[in-house]
Amino acid sequence: MDRESLYFMSKDDKNTFDFDESLPPLPLPELRDTLERYYTCIQPFGTPEELAQARKSIDEFRDGVGAELHEKLKQRAATMKNWLGTWWEDYGYHLLRLPLLPYQLMTMASQLEVVGVPETPEYMLKSFSRIIFHTLEFWDLTRKSAIKPLSSNGGKIKYSSALYKRFFSTSRIPGVEQDHIEKHFLTKDEGNTPTHVLIGAKGRQFIINCVHDDDTILTAPEILVALQRLRSILDYEPEGAGVPILSHDDRPSWANNRARLMEISDANKETLKLVEGASMGICWDENTPQDYEECSQLGLYGDTHSRWADHASSIIAYRNGRYNWTGEHSCYDGTVSVSFATFMQLSMLEVPEPDWGLAESTQVVELQELKFELDDTLKSEITRLRKEKDERGIDITATFTVFDEYGKDFMKSQRLHPDSFIQVVMQWTFHQMHEEIAPTYETALMRQYYNGRTETLRSCTGAVAEFLKASADSRVSDLALAKSFRTAVDDHKRAMDEARKGNGIDRHLFGLWCAAYENKLDIPAFYDDPLYAKSGGGGNFVLSSSTLGFTANVGFVAPMLIDGYGVFYSITSGAVFINTTAYRDSIKTSARKFNDTFKASFRRISVLLEQLAKESKL
Repeated sequence: MDRESLYFMSKDDKNTFDFDESLPPLPLPELRDTLERYYTCIQPFGTPEELAQARKSIDEFRDGVGAELHEKLKQRAATMKNWLGTWWEDYGYHLLRLPLLPYQLMTMASQLEVVGVPETPEYMLKSFSRIIFHTLEFWDLTRKSAIKPLSSNGGKIKYSSALYKRFFSTSRIPGVEQDHIEKHFLTKDEGNTPTHVLIGAKGRQFIINCVHDDDTILTAPEILVALQRLRSILDYEPEGAGVPILSHDDRPSWANNRARLMEISDANKETLKLVEGASMGICWDENTPQDYEECSQLGLYGDTHSRWADHASSIIAYRNGRYNWTGEHSCYDGTVSVSFATFMQLSMLEVPEPDWGLAESTQVVELQELKFELDDTLKSEITRLRKEKDERGIDITATFTVFDEYGKDFMKSQRLHPDSFIQVVMQWTFHQMHEEIAPTYETALMRQYYNGRTETLRSCTGAVAEFLKASADSRVSDLALAKSFRTAVDDHKRAMDEARKGNGIDRHLFGLWCAAYENKLDIPAFYDDPLYAKSGGGGNFVLSSSTLGFTANVGFVAPMLIDGYGVFYSITSGAVFINTTAYRDSIKTSARKFNDTFKASFRRISVLLEQLAKESKL
């Protein structure tokens, strides 16, 4: 795996984004099929009485208003290659009124030590310069439409690249009732795009123009000189007003304060435009995390008075040489984050160390400080938010751990798919801790379709539920349990394959809800059936999970529910990298205990599978 073959298009390849037009349209399943899959998936969560009521609700929906709404979706699908359109971001994300941090943003520790880069205070300015330079390389590839589309199966299945255009110079703009996305990024074919990065530190904001007059990007030594000058300013001058903390409020309050900021002066409008249109938001955080778990935690609760929450993409640079990548989830999905993170690691590994001696004779890059005019109301709001942040403390626990006793090589040796393997072990972990079967969400990738994003896989299939029940039954032998596990893993793999073919459940049900909402129809009673929420519908999944692929890069978001978990993992040949999140105020959950039980479950299932393998050979 090298960055040249993964990210750089050959001379014979066409424009990155032209390829998207050849992708197939997003499939629209038949209503009857979706509802039957839904009924199958709710079986583990209902009593006979609840299931009978659900069956009645399903049938009435299918034969009544559901059919009418499905016709509206068919009409959309006849004229749109992706019938979901912007509904997923408009109604799945932008109606949420909670602050983006810590509740909605994606966070990922950079893990530069994996590729031999020192994460130390002594090397910090140099690693920071290299990171900004390689970020600009990624930006330049995207700007020139020369970044290779993601693919799988040896390039046979190619994925949409459309979301790359929302990685840079894009912000989620707050609204009193609903947010929206503003994208300032343009490819060279489309026009001129912003070329500056924003660096926030100690409550102040600075911008650096990152291209020369000949349109080439800054070099790492040039960036180093700028960072050295900025560090001197930060060390010897007073802190700033901390205006970015306003963006960490609930969305209606931030919308009102943002409007007030622009009302004060035209200069504020222009300054805000520079902030929100920056190619990348960077926060130079004075904290010094000692490991990747602390990095993960600070990704949610670090220097909020210097960090703008609304940026689609941000880099958090800590004083001691560690880094986080963060992303605004409505703009793009985790696969784009992983693509960027892997590019950064490979760049730091493969591209030789710059000649830092050039910094002594390099051209000085201009640092421009951005300042807002504030009135007493906004000053009071900044004070309020600082106080609220301190009083709230850390209400989401974010953990980072590695199970390094085996990885995908062992799982494949058992002829089991690694992701499905981990999904079943994860649900088993929850079952052991809480003696319950959890409604479980897993992300199913849909980027192989035109403007595709994700589908929900209801990961607790019938076979998985049977395995969980068997694991708690003392009458079930170890060999029978191992066989049940294998059946559960294979059933999960079957369900994932079906979801990725477009035979999912939740995006279709979501689309039907949107059709009712947009046509000002009453939301159907089907969505009020108790088993809809009890089985995870409407954002009620107790386990919210996703695989980040087959590198060491792993990131996370908050759990969906106060008594739920977020469990996110990546898989290498010999290890599983895990981020687990849980709410502090839950009297039920514990992220660290979950990790311990997760690892113990990995150990136990490997023993059971090896016993089964020996028995089968006898």
